[in-house]
Amino acid sequence: MELIDVTIKEVFIAVDKLNSRPKKCLNYKTPYEVFEELTGIDMKNLLGYVLMT
Repeated sequence: MELIDVTIKEVFIAVDKLNSRPKKCLNYKTPYEVFEELTGIDMKNLLGYVLMT
């Protein structure tokens, strides 16, 4: 598979998988959780809207 064959939806799915994994460097929180704590913005919820379209 070449990068030109990768759809935007597949990229968002990969990003979601990476950001949903707990990280040791974040005290076993997910990047989504830490981002929400720092900004008050629920990125996982926003990403869900993107994936539905």
